[in-house]
Amino acid sequence: MQDTQSPIPPPPGGGPQGIPPQGMAYPAPPRKSRWWIPFAVIGGIILAGMAAVLFVIVAFVGGIMAGIEGSDTPKSVKDNTVLVIDMSGGLEESTTEDPFAIFSSGGKSQTSLYDMLEAIRKAKSDDKIKGLYIKGGASGAGMAKLAEVREAIEDFKTSRKFVYAYLDMGSKSQYYMASVADSVFMPHEGLLEFTAFGTSAPFMKGLYDKLGVSWNVEQFEEYKSAAESMTRDKWSEPAKEEVRALLEQRNSMFIQAVAESRRLEPSYVRAVMDHGVYLPDSLKHYRLVDALAHEEDVRRRIHARMNPNDTNEYTRLRTVSITRYLDQVEETKATSEKGIAIVYASGVINSGKQGSPFDGGGIYSQAFIKNLKKAAKDDDVKGIIIRIDSPGGSAFASDEMWTAIREVRKTKPVYASMSDVAASGGYYMAMACDTIIAHPATITGSIGVIMAMPNLTGTIAKVGVTVDTINLGPSASFMNPLLPLTDAERSRLHDYGANTYRRFVQKVADSRGKDFESTRLLARGRVWTGAAAKERGLVDIEGGLDVAIKAMKNRLKVGKNETVEIYRFPRQEDGLQAFLSIFNQDDEASSDDESSPGASASSIVEAIMARVSADPTGARQVYTAMPRPIRQQVDHTASITKLAMQEHALMVLPVNFPME
Repeated sequence: MQDTQSPIPPPPGGGPQGIPPQGMAYPAPPRKSRWWIPFAVIGGIILAGMAAVLFVIVAFVGGIMAGIEGSDTPKSVKDNTVLVIDMSGGLEESTTEDPFAIFSSGGKSQTSLYDMLEAIRKAKSDDKIKGLYIKGGASGAGMAKLAEVREAIEDFKTSRKFVYAYLDMGSKSQYYMASVADSVFMPHEGLLEFTAFGTSAPFMKGLYDKLGVSWNVEQFEEYKSAAESMTRDKWSEPAKEEVRALLEQRNSMFIQAVAESRRLEPSYVRAVMDHGVYLPDSLKHYRLVDALAHEEDVRRRIHARMNPNDTNEYTRLRTVSITRYLDQVEETKATSEKGIAIVYASGVINSGKQGSPFDGGGIYSQAFIKNLKKAAKDDDVKGIIIRIDSPGGSAFASDEMWTAIREVRKTKPVYASMSDVAASGGYYMAMACDTIIAHPATITGSIGVIMAMPNLTGTIAKVGVTVDTINLGPSASFMNPLLPLTDAERSRLHDYGANTYRRFVQKVADSRGKDFESTRLLARGRVWTGAAAKERGLVDIEGGLDVAIKAMKNRLKVGKNETVEIYRFPRQEDGLQAFLSIFNQDDEASSDDESSPGASASSIVEAIMARVSADPTGARQVYTAMPRPIRQQVDHTASITKLAMQEHALMVLPVNFPME
């Protein structure tokens, strides 16, 4: 009999609808396809990417439009404005641009010496600028640059406009700048190192010994002591002699400048320095500062001086920076058709070209020659000034640039203007010019050569590495850093350096109109001040950049009251150009080009310290915490090490010598 019983209905108000009781089963409903999910994920990623790209494009275009709009906006200096002299961001020879400045209200990341001097010169005759306000700063600038700025401020004071200075803390270099002011202020909590001159340098022989690195060094001659930081644990007597001479000159310049500005006797200033003064109360007692006040109080004093009838104590002082002032002030129109080019050569000398805008700074021979040729081919340029601020570096690159300068001299006059330092390879460049101008405080000379070659035999032995060779001739292993030099190879290294040195001295003798032996006695690797170099015939004229420009104007027969157009190479870019240049690099200047080393000297220092430290981060912190003069000398030594790894013949200054 067929069962006709109906299915059991769910209990009234009972369990979930459609759930069969136990023992019964219903066919499963057909499964829905989810084919759309991967497409949705991919589409979401694409939309998110497009949104991000759109955001960047909008920001980029907005930055450009803001820059364009800003450039169209009328700019002018307002009445009762004070020009601020602030070198805390550094004082470089050539202006560097911030590639991302188009996205901000900023612009140049640093102030160049030329811009600083130009702004002070214009402010002197600008009725809207009532005075200068010097803020503490001058980190890393050498004595020659500082002296040039100080001389410009002294000239500004002849306009009878005021100059105020404020220091919260700092070193002698910062006080050297501040002391030129009519009044110097410090806060009660400030600190100033008004002490006697001295310098210290780290010697890394012990570090290299621990790493198992030994150095084969040939120096020409006794004063050429750049490799001593790698091979000795203290200065040699000739090195002490030349460093002491530099210190004595700077000490004399400093004391004389402070004594004249503060109306004190030089012997009194020297006695205070020997005592060593730090605290503001003592500085005021010894008449080195005029009053103790916070910066806001100083700004109110300046405002009250310019606006005696304004009793509102909350009115802000109207100030303008160097960069913004030059943007706002009307450009001086040249009255002469004879333009002058300044071609900058700043930093350690390297072969090849700079790989990218983010590489470390320095002089790259091919890049320098390219800029020099641009200046030479410019019909508006009638004379060229090479502005040198370099301790030297590669002998090969120095000779490349020497040859290029000599070639340009055939068509246009070329003068050398020396900044803080133009020594060794820097002097090698200068002697190719028609005329050499050096500031009395310029470090120059160091006419000598070093052959430096590391030997890593001990290093690889520490980690259990051995070396085997297959040579098809006795010269195959020469200069192999993994093998020690034989006596014959060491003799060849010496001969190679001696020949390079002999050619260097002969070129100096030819350019200075001297015989070889008298020139060699001035060479020997000896470092001279600009003043001493002038006395010995290694320099033609004493003075800074302004003096060099005046000398070139005289050479071109431009009248004293005539103004000339100054063209600077490399060309100064605005923020947008600097940004676009990131994407428009020459293919030949790729970062993997062996002639364009991308690693900075500081990265090498950190790598070495990390090698002997259990904590690389801690090693980096130790390096960063070093006093800046010591850190600069460590970087200088690392630069020498890096060059020695690549090109064994060096023309480089023995010691990096900032004024502190």
